[in-house]
Amino acid sequence: MPDRRDKFYYLAKKERYRSRAAFKLLELQTKFGFLKEGQNILEIGSSPGGWTQIVTSVTGKTVFSVDISKMEPLENTVFIRGRVGDKALKMRIKDEMDRMGIDGFDGIISDAMSKTSGNQDIDHSSSYLICQDVMALAEVFLKHDGFVVLKQFQGDLTVQFVNHWKKHFGFSKITKVAASRETSKEVYIVFQYLRGF
Repeated sequence: MPDRRDKFYYLAKKERYRSRAAFKLLELQTKFGFLKEGQNILEIGSSPGGWTQIVTSVTGKTVFSVDISKMEPLENTVFIRGRVGDKALKMRIKDEMDRMGIDGFDGIISDAMSKTSGNQDIDHSSSYLICQDVMALAEVFLKHDGFVVLKQFQGDLTVQFVNHWKKHFGFSKITKVAASRETSKEVYIVFQYLRGF
């Protein structure tokens, strides 16, 4: 079994982040500056909470976090356990929004990924479908001028995905981050300034 502990693993321990993924979001935030104080954010694929910690520290607001795996409680977090593609999830999110008095999200972020199979085509297709499910949530819940940030295993559907959705936004970008493992095919897709669906 390979040792997956690298410098970002140890940095996460030092900075008391729940995962090394926190550094991926920090780098994306440095590049694009999409997170701002006072925003309401929906997070998909939140467990164990590395991204959640960054979001709450920047926005100062309660983040709505969704994952199929259990996540240990974090301050200023509403956790909803569920699968992003399930129809019932939209209603559960809406119920929590109503309870909190929120009418929409300023941003939707997703670090969600299915368990890797080792087959690049299968893993790419799975991540593409997750991203499509995240965008379906954006169509319902994202506010005008809002943003979406998603992780995807890069493949032959990536450009098609971006081309399909970018027409709804003022800005789009495919980018890599230093905290991704060197062998990883993962990229992050950033859409900003929603014009409308």
